[in-house]
Amino acid sequence: MIYLDNCATTKPYEEVLKTFVEINSTYFGNPASINKYGKTANKLLTAAREQIASLLGVDSDTLYFTSCATESNNIALLGSVEHKKDFGNRIIVSKIEHPSVLETFRELEHRGFVLDYVDVDKHGFINLEHFKSLLTKETILVSVMHVNNIFGAVQPIEQIIKILEDYPKVHFHVDGVQGVIKEKINLTKVDSYSISAHKFHGLKGVGLLYLKSRRTVHNITFGGGQETGLRSGTVNVAGAVSLAKALRLSFEKIDIVKEQHKVFKKKIIDELGQLEYVVLNSPLNDNYVNSILNISLPKIKGEAIVNALNEHDIMVSTTSACSSKTFHLNEALYARGLSKENIQGSIRVSFSYMTTLEEIETFISIFKEEYKKFKEVIESGI
Repeated sequence: MIYLDNCATTKPYEEVLKTFVEINSTYFGNPASINKYGKTANKLLTAAREQIASLLGVDSDTLYFTSCATESNNIALLGSVEHKKDFGNRIIVSKIEHPSVLETFRELEHRGFVLDYVDVDKHGFINLEHFKSLLTKETILVSVMHVNNIFGAVQPIEQIIKILEDYPKVHFHVDGVQGVIKEKINLTKVDSYSISAHKFHGLKGVGLLYLKSRRTVHNITFGGGQETGLRSGTVNVAGAVSLAKALRLSFEKIDIVKEQHKVFKKKIIDELGQLEYVVLNSPLNDNYVNSILNISLPKIKGEAIVNALNEHDIMVSTTSACSSKTFHLNEALYARGLSKENIQGSIRVSFSYMTTLEEIETFISIFKEEYKKFKEVIESGI
């Protein structure tokens, strides 16, 4: 089996699985308990938080464990507007965001906030001039993802930070799920940042939220007051420690993996770019990560391409795993101005440290074989 759907999820490191099992079987105390087991669990939790803080270049008291990035995004977005609602009612987001951000903004619109969508250009980057034009004294929240999960565009976070210096009331949230191990960012310059362990070979069910200032975000759930009251509920110590380990192991591989992925992406672009009907939506340049490649075969449904590759045990996806089960056009690709046929015929290929050149060569070979069949369909006009 060749797995090329690493944007959807990644295979956990063996070391991470062993750590998770060991903690749950040996150090299973509740970290909020004052007994011996509880204190041991709390020490492990503190150590995990400190290790992550060191890796991300932030203070440990700015990090909060959650169940996933969707929860992290909801806490940051809903909690920040709850804190700032007396200062304004305008919020800004782009349509290339993950559904966990877009749908939260739409919920805020239903609650009475004025929602402004910032344009992206045909390459998938935030239009900074349009962004500037949307900012007002009433703007209190902006959310822009670090790296797009559909086509891999690295958003101009530093430029946005600079623009927002003139708007101190604005909470700037960054969805870092696809960016944290792919592109550097100074987290101390943004107000919040979300990540999810299973995107970098950790486990599903554990995420993290960075908050520059806890006092600027109200908690949206209530209970026992864990995580300084931001996220009540018994903390998943094994998940937190496994996230720390997965992040450390991934950071150790960053440089060599980025170079490997550049080779893989170039090879696919060079080979498939020669095919008449193939459209490549993720160029090979420094403004896109090398681990994500969006490919279209207009007039052929993306699901048909995915299923054809599945028959050869090659796993890719159509769009985001969080939205590909719906029947709508992908909003991120649509925002770029891609044609309906291009969007419907798109697939996403994404690599991890485990991906090999041999697997890429096999993918290319099988894709070319299946392409012959698809070409006949396209040219027949069916």
